[in-house]
Amino acid sequence: MSLVRCSVSVSGRAKPVAKFLQQYEEVRKQIDRITDDLEQHKVKLLTDITSLDRLYTANLEYFHTLERYIAAGREKLRQLDEELIPSLQRDAEGSTDVLKAQGLRDLRSARDDLERRVHDLALTRQVTMQSLPSIRLVQENDKGLVTKINSTLANTVPLWRQQLATAVTIFRSGEAARSVKGATDLTNELLERNAETLKTANIEARTQIERGVFDIESVKKANQTLISTIEDSLRIADEGKRARVVAERELVQTESALRQALASASAPPSPPKSGG
Repeated sequence: MSLVRCSVSVSGRAKPVAKFLQQYEEVRKQIDRITDDLEQHKVKLLTDITSLDRLYTANLEYFHTLERYIAAGREKLRQLDEELIPSLQRDAEGSTDVLKAQGLRDLRSARDDLERRVHDLALTRQVTMQSLPSIRLVQENDKGLVTKINSTLANTVPLWRQQLATAVTIFRSGEAARSVKGATDLTNELLERNAETLKTANIEARTQIERGVFDIESVKKANQTLISTIEDSLRIADEGKRARVVAERELVQTESALRQALASASAPPSPPKSGG
């Protein structure tokens, strides 16, 4: 029985071992997936950093171009406000020529249009100027993430693998310790059970050896049952006698009642009495 239980115990430990090995394989695959994922992110971030460098350079050149256009536009507005429009206005005021007045109006309209365009360029320049530190900020974040990924790949992932290998070693040590404990427990259990079995078998053997052919209790019980059976038979016989006596009395009464009924039925009817 102990050997059977020991075999069941060993087969029962096989399930946790298989489960642990399955979990170990899943964790190892997860580490590999994380490593591949980090490598992919690193490549993408490095590509983005290079792209952001080019974008920063392009925006910087565009910013300088806008500055030149804005400076040229403001210079042109200054010329219009200080030279061209006042001169044309004096000519138009000193002349009755309608075309000169129309020319002055067209020049002022062109001047207002130029002013709006210069204003739009100034707004674009401001947005472009704001985008430059934004690009650098995103680039710095990407560089920080790349540094973090490199640190993780160089330090954390190897630590994960080391801890995983340590967990396997610890699990195997635990399994070996449990096997040794099982063997020791089995030895002790066999010694104890053999001693108990010997004790039980000895008691049963000596009991049967010292036992009589018949147990006195069985003889007493059989005798008591026999006496009870005889008493029941006598009681039932007495009850039967009393029942027969009662039945005979009832039969006599029944027969007498039947004779009376028959006698009454066979008697002729009495003649009617004459009246007075």
